[in-house]
Amino acid sequence: MKNLLHAAFTSLAVLAVVTALTLFTSCSKKTELSPVNINPVVYQNDNVTIKVDPKLELLMIALRLAEIEPFSFNYYGQDYSQFVDGVDKLFAKQKDHPLVKDIKNRNKNYKNSIRDILAISQYISDNMTQMTIKQKEMPKELKTFWKGVNLKTFIAQFNDFANVSNFARIWILYEPHIKRQAIAEQEFMTYNKSITDWISEYFFAPDSKPEYEIFSTTLTASYNFSLAPASKDGKTKIKEIRGAYWTKELEWNNFQIVLHISGGYIYSLLEKHWDILSEDIIRITKRIYEDNQITEKVTDYISLSTAVNLLSIVFSLDYDIAKNNEEISTAFRNGITTNFFFTDVDKLLSISEAYKSNREVYPDFETFVVEYLPGALKEL
Repeated sequence: MKNLLHAAFTSLAVLAVVTALTLFTSCSKKTELSPVNINPVVYQNDNVTIKVDPKLELLMIALRLAEIEPFSFNYYGQDYSQFVDGVDKLFAKQKDHPLVKDIKNRNKNYKNSIRDILAISQYISDNMTQMTIKQKEMPKELKTFWKGVNLKTFIAQFNDFANVSNFARIWILYEPHIKRQAIAEQEFMTYNKSITDWISEYFFAPDSKPEYEIFSTTLTASYNFSLAPASKDGKTKIKEIRGAYWTKELEWNNFQIVLHISGGYIYSLLEKHWDILSEDIIRITKRIYEDNQITEKVTDYISLSTAVNLLSIVFSLDYDIAKNNEEISTAFRNGITTNFFFTDVDKLLSISEAYKSNREVYPDFETFVVEYLPGALKEL
């Protein structure tokens, strides 16, 4: 009997060790994710790249399922509504996916920039199996909406979301639409080459050759967003997310794009140098809110956004179309008075005149922002 008990306990001990080793091996083994092989749509023309990025598109689909505005809106032109309706139908079963749930929870108290939400798509590998940054190297733009995110968990959820939804096959199904919207954007930017020519000359030094990456999409409900510019080898790449809803011959559309790209770049510079600008920008914003009888708390983000909206108008009025089209110029000058309560518009516009007339002192806009703008804001 003793020998039998001893044998039984020995067998149990061996089984326990084997089980423990099995558990240890399975837990320590790196999780293997399934590659998602989708080729982005890319059209190149000089320094402008038009791109439909699968990673960005999938993230925006998750935002739509999580009912995040404006991605959850439903006003789309007839040419594009079929695609959105298809997305809603084909992804209907994924509304409770962990990625969607996490995004919805994060959005409950979030009131900052959409660009910070979308930024994470820039750090996902093309096959959607890895993050191109490490946890300890999280860029500042990911520390608002994505605060506390575990990158390994995120990419596992993102990868699973792509695979369980069969995103690769959906992409093939709608590829003609995807290419059509990208071609429309390319035609617009080629026809209106003056947009990027002016921005390059106006905001950058003569020897700097900025590049432009336009992410064409249907899923923004005609809203436009900027991503943070990227710098590499002394070159700046300006990144924009846009829906292809533009009539290329219409000067209003042309000016709106100039206004938006300018605003995106100004946003990045004001955010970068917020420590020397914030005090006066917050003061001016509080005055604007008081004059408009707005009782909402003035946060840093609201102040930054207000300054960007105002300054993008101020500097974009130097664009040739604004100077030559009296209707556009008058509308936006009046907007400075009616929306921002600046009665002395000429005093405000003198800031852009100081930049335009002193390019030998301020070879690029960032130099101007650092060396001139702080003092000018104190006078407003």
